[in-house]
Amino acid sequence: MKIRKLIEERRQGERAAVSERVDPSDADLLAALDRLDGAEFSSTAFVTEDETVMAIGGGGDGGYVVSITLDDDARIYTLVDRSKSEDHDQNVVVGGQSGSYQQYQCVCRELAKEAILYFQQQGAPSPKLQWVSE
Repeated sequence: MKIRKLIEERRQGERAAVSERVDPSDADLLAALDRLDGAEFSSTAFVTEDETVMAIGGGGDGGYVVSITLDDDARIYTLVDRSKSEDHDQNVVVGGQSGSYQQYQCVCRELAKEAILYFQQQGAPSPKLQWVSE
């Protein structure tokens, strides 16, 4: 279930420019993850052949917010780090907007990377990682 499209949003002041890359390689996916800085780049989407979407926002010191939308928005899975608090919030910039997320929803680069690489192969949430479903 290979990712067929990588969509990045780049903020330039009040404006956003969107770019797409078709059939991205693993290196392209990880480069997009590394560009997320919580400022100029704060939102990236990865779309599979069947239109399943993984969205990653944030970056920089704020951590990453990773979600996967399945079944035409019927199920949303958010990657979590259970070693972090569910009771405290953390501000993360996603899509150019600062938002308050539970700390355990703000994951490190390594967890985000693992989620992307599994999603590239399977088009689904990795069973080795922890997710909450909405």
